[in-house]
Amino acid sequence: MTTTTPAAGPAPTAPLPALVVHCPTCGAPPGRLCTSHSGTRFRRHDVHQTRTKAYRAAST
Repeated sequence: MTTTTPAAGPAPTAPLPALVVHCPTCGAPPGRLCTSHSGTRFRRHDVHQTRTKAYRAAST
């Protein structure tokens, strides 16, 4: 049986406001989860620090 991962990835486990901006570290577009381990795993609990910084810069 073959399974595929949806293009957007799994749903986050907690609200992640920083998802509204692009992630400079892994290249995740707005609305998509960050990835780790060379893009093989979604980060469902947090985002990269650089994405949080980009979100804060865009919000001010």
